[in-house]
Amino acid sequence: MTQSLKTWNYNEYMFEFEEYFDSGCPSCGAEAGEDCSEDCLPIEAPPSLYQMIEEQMQYVSHKVSQNVMKDFEKKLLTEKVASVMKDWTKFLRFGQALVNVKELNHAEQVLDFFQDPNPYKRHFALWSELGNPLDEKSETWDMFVEAILNTEKENKNGKQT
Repeated sequence: MTQSLKTWNYNEYMFEFEEYFDSGCPSCGAEAGEDCSEDCLPIEAPPSLYQMIEEQMQYVSHKVSQNVMKDFEKKLLTEKVASVMKDWTKFLRFGQALVNVKELNHAEQVLDFFQDPNPYKRHFALWSELGNPLDEKSETWDMFVEAILNTEKENKNGKQT
């Protein structure tokens, strides 16, 4: 006797997703936070649901970023400085790595770097991805040097040459 595979027809069984957020799977009854049973039939979702979810995610990320910026704007100067100082050591290590790789050769370049580090965004991303190498003793130093040599600092998009 062969068992036919059932498919779930969304149009035959309409329900509100919100009703099931905390109650578990509406198909097999698995508790919220638990895996569904092996014979659980998936519920087909209309494409409009995916669009709605994407829009909601964009809305949430927008609201969160707005709140973070508002909180930062409300801080006193001393609080802002404290926030920046948490990352200051990492920033100094990055500057030291740029000096060690000879990207910053002169005092003027170092001053320019501290006044406006934005032209070095690509360099920072590479440095971070490679585990923040500082010098030849670092395992990923050679990869960092090669990447820096292949990166055009003046390119606003940070593209490699």
